[in-house]
Amino acid sequence: MKFNKEIKLGIIGILSIVMFIFGYNFLKGTGIFSSTKTIKAEYDNVQGLTPASYVQLQGFNVGAVSSIELSKTNPGKVIVEMNVDKNIQIPIDSKAQIVSLDLLGTKAISIIKGNSTNFIKNEAILQGDIELGTIESLGSSLTPAIDDAHTVISNLDNTVKNINQILDLQTQNNLKDAVANLNKTMKDFSQFANELNAQKSKISSVLTNLNSFSSNLNNNNNHINKILQNAEATTNNLSKVNFDQTMNELKSTLSNLQTTLNKINNGNGSMALLLNDDKLYKNLKNTLATANNLLYDINARPSRYINVNLIGKKNKNECPPQPAPNAND
Repeated sequence: MKFNKEIKLGIIGILSIVMFIFGYNFLKGTGIFSSTKTIKAEYDNVQGLTPASYVQLQGFNVGAVSSIELSKTNPGKVIVEMNVDKNIQIPIDSKAQIVSLDLLGTKAISIIKGNSTNFIKNEAILQGDIELGTIESLGSSLTPAIDDAHTVISNLDNTVKNINQILDLQTQNNLKDAVANLNKTMKDFSQFANELNAQKSKISSVLTNLNSFSSNLNNNNNHINKILQNAEATTNNLSKVNFDQTMNELKSTLSNLQTTLNKINNGNGSMALLLNDDKLYKNLKNTLATANNLLYDINARPSRYINVNLIGKKNKNECPPQPAPNAND
């Protein structure tokens, strides 16, 4: 069978139309022989979503975006229409969330399943939602850090201003003086260290003596223990003394002494008369002087008082009488 030119052109045209329809539906993600249902979602901003973008459920492609247009009944809203596999059961409280598939910003719609037991039907409208992209999420997480950085920079600026106000000429001079004093202190310390190093032999000798003293203490530990034991025994003996009785006896003695002194001061008794009566004192003094003269005269001229003459002659060697001491001296 031979076909004329017109029939060939018609067949080619029909095939071209079929191929165009097939390709268009393929680009939209809709198979020619597959059955789908249409669902819609409203958004304030589609974030660069385009027709033929994937519709995913739990990361699996279940359809594609068929059209995007502004809402005619609700200005400011964008209506996104999607074709999904009709065998997929989607709860009516699910969300259609615009997500980023990669860092380049390729957009898709992810169906976030709800908990309802009722499922959507054809031409159902889901609640639209937008997921923050990687860059947007990073920027959102960096916002608090940026705010903190601004606060730190502001505080640092104030601190620098305060330091500049503090570090005036007087403060600088004070700092210089402080550094100079610190240097002098370090020099003095170095000198002290040198002197200490020079006295190393003496220090070593002192330490040796101290070590010897410690050894002596250790060697005489028994003696020290005995001394401590004796001291403890003495302390125990003192603790056994009846201090109350001793104090009472001391008080009694002091009281008697005070009574005697009072009698002397009041003129009672011989001692009081001797101390307080001048006449008695003078008589006693004269009596003592007379007795002294008598003893002196007996010593100088005993023959006057003991008259024994065995030969019958006077003793020529008798000492001449000496003047007795003055009784008033």
